[in-house]
Amino acid sequence: SADAPVKAGYSDVIDRLYSVASSQGIRDSDIGTLDDLGSGSSLTLAGYTFNSDVRDRANLELDVAEIEKQNDAFNFRAAKLMYENGGNSFKPDGSGGSIARTCASLSLQAESKMAGEPTYELYKSYFGSSTYAHEFVIEALDGSGMFNGTDGPFRSECATKGVQYQIIWMYILHELEDALEDCLSNDPENNAGGVLAVDEGWAFYAGISVGEDGQESGKMPYTLAEKRASDFGTLLGGKSSVNANLLTLWKKMSNAVSTLSCSSMRSDINEVVRLMSIPLYQGAIRYAYRADPNSGFGGGAKEWGEGWAFVYALLPLMNAANSGHAEFIKEQFDPSSADAPVKAGYSKVIDRLYAVAGSQGISGFDIGTLNDLGGDGTGGGSGGLSGGAIAGIVIGCLVLLVFLIAAGLFFMRRRQSQKNIENLNKSFDAERSTDALYP
Repeated sequence: SADAPVKAGYSDVIDRLYSVASSQGIRDSDIGTLDDLGSGSSLTLAGYTFNSDVRDRANLELDVAEIEKQNDAFNFRAAKLMYENGGNSFKPDGSGGSIARTCASLSLQAESKMAGEPTYELYKSYFGSSTYAHEFVIEALDGSGMFNGTDGPFRSECATKGVQYQIIWMYILHELEDALEDCLSNDPENNAGGVLAVDEGWAFYAGISVGEDGQESGKMPYTLAEKRASDFGTLLGGKSSVNANLLTLWKKMSNAVSTLSCSSMRSDINEVVRLMSIPLYQGAIRYAYRADPNSGFGGGAKEWGEGWAFVYALLPLMNAANSGHAEFIKEQFDPSSADAPVKAGYSKVIDRLYAVAGSQGISGFDIGTLNDLGGDGTGGGSGGLSGGAIAGIVIGCLVLLVFLIAAGLFFMRRRQSQKNIENLNKSFDAERSTDALYP
């Protein structure tokens, strides 16, 4: 092979060996860590090199991949078994053994781990439950509660994305809050296995599948940011600008924890919340357009479900920024609403999504413009532009038209005046000639 010997680099090869072994039921703890490499030093994911061994956290992505696979096939019972029981990520059980880390447990144990953390408290208050994310996923898997009577594709999208962008999304923030607490208490390794919480956060954000440079596709929020950046024109040097900025922040926080310099971590975590919200807004905008039956895309249960999953994941943040916009957007996707799916039209929904994002400090430049709406005729005759954009263009055209008409009239009148003066001069010259002939 032209790629031998190990031209991709040992780290990428080792990552894949651990990953495929896990798929065979062979745990990281079964294999152990090569002495040559030291604890955790072999693992780099999406540009971030870990200072502690958090491979088992990153392996949770393999559970998510199986949940998605079963949901896509509408095998909701199998998806639920993986969601509740796990099988690819393990943690110490306190007695020298290990137990499965499950996606369900991250939400079910939220109150005991996240109480007092600002973003978690905001979500718990809005939904009125500490296990709001688990309830969303279980109802989608069972077809109960808000999902009673909804179609399989709708349930499938919500069940998978509820895991990814509610449960795991919040747990990533928890790890950063934990890292801040550890830093303030001068004990950055105060975690299971002595790992660094800031490393755990990136492990859950990126997942095990993205590779050393982040070029491979995965199932965690990192990959969502890459996909939406391509959809919205927000790539930076071929990478998602969100991921580029988050990587810089994570490295900064890792250094802060290692040096016990915690003074800026609170503002850094707030910036992580802002940045991690951007792909969710992009997803909501994309599926506001695609779920609208009267758009160029044409709607469908799958698109409606994707839109509802993204909107639901944003509702507490949107409500805190502008409750009126949040309620309007919610009603356009909520399966129990007479206004769903997107009966007000995607343009009005997208306008409000941009507006409420702006109230959170997320600019239109941060979000970009959906390529579905890029003026290629897919936007229902308007190039897919939002109502505000269309209004601005129309007003601008009218102003330009009035200016052109006024300018035209001015030059016509000026030309007519010049002609009148020329005629008067000719008449005056003729009279002078006559006077000269007949004194």
